[in-house]
Amino acid sequence: MSRSACAIGKDVVPASFKGVGFYCTDADIEGGRRGAEGEFPFGEHTAYADLGRKIRIYRLTAVFREDNHVWDSQAVFMACESPGPGILVHPTRGAVMVACRSVKVSDKLEESAGETTAEMEFVEANIGFSGILGSIFGIISTGLFAASQTSFLRDYQPQFVPHPWKVDVIDKAQSLLTATATVATHTLVADSPLTDWHDVFNIHTVASDDGLALSGKNVDNAMTDGFAIITKNIIDANRKFDVFRKLANVAKVTPNLPVTGYAVETDEAAVSRHRVLSGIGMAEAAMGRKYSTIQEALNAREIVMALFDDEAKIAYGECDNTLYLEITKYATEFSKMMYDLSYRLPGQVIVNFSGSVHPLVAAYTIYKDAKRHRELEERNIVDANGRFGMLVAGISPT
Repeated sequence: MSRSACAIGKDVVPASFKGVGFYCTDADIEGGRRGAEGEFPFGEHTAYADLGRKIRIYRLTAVFREDNHVWDSQAVFMACESPGPGILVHPTRGAVMVACRSVKVSDKLEESAGETTAEMEFVEANIGFSGILGSIFGIISTGLFAASQTSFLRDYQPQFVPHPWKVDVIDKAQSLLTATATVATHTLVADSPLTDWHDVFNIHTVASDDGLALSGKNVDNAMTDGFAIITKNIIDANRKFDVFRKLANVAKVTPNLPVTGYAVETDEAAVSRHRVLSGIGMAEAAMGRKYSTIQEALNAREIVMALFDDEAKIAYGECDNTLYLEITKYATEFSKMMYDLSYRLPGQVIVNFSGSVHPLVAAYTIYKDAKRHRELEERNIVDANGRFGMLVAGISPT
């Protein structure tokens, strides 16, 4: 059955938990206040002491109807069983930090194409911010690096590529190494460890020696060493994110290769390895950056996820199931952490003043505090007359 034949209809709305998406048919929320109630024998008066708000409970019913409904429902089930709270993007109530209290998955085998439903119950979980910081860099040590390496060493076979395409695919691998070596060299200083200088020299050597570039092991070691040097030496997360993003954009398949065969497989192997390493670097940098608003953090997440989505589609199309699953697993965990980070940040507000406006006036209008005008000046262009344009962007008032 094609996906168009079993697409989700209008009777469901999207939601997600810890970055794992699903569609809901029912949603409700339970809350209220706790209190001590007093009723006295033979009395006409009662007593009540307010003990605070009850914990909120969210109940959702999810439905999975596409071809891979079993796998999709299992991903939600695993997210619910994973330790710690996470962000629930509620279909009607917005984003909330919750913990999953229970999940029940039911496979309806007698439906025409198979259908799975999930009954989930969440409770709000307002935890401290330090809980996220403690686990931010844990996903970097995953199976994605190894799976990508295995895929590359299996498919990178330039020795079997006939001429004239053999020269093209080797040039592609060497061009990627040259780009990596150039960036790595720029991160070095006079007193950098000799091992770093030696590794950069080796990368340049493989990038210029066609014989060395015939070996997948040589190319992979050189590429890995280059990315390791860049990761170690660039401390600023914003700069690191930009550098790895540019490296990812360098990796493009060689045009005019045969549609099938060793040439295209070797070329795609080098590009995929380079992009996966770039994606891992971008993900680490994205989680280490400081963001002012939800939008900034979500934009960074979208950039990284676009790369992983592309690589997952390619792996899926090539039937490289191990790499596909590891990319999906890594991307899901990264997305979850970015959502956890994002929804603790203030939102952004844009005010239309219908004309130019002085920063003091804008600050008082948005924040009721003219002294905060410098915050707006950092985010908006001030013209020669010392005024903002018609639209002024700032942090949402808290």
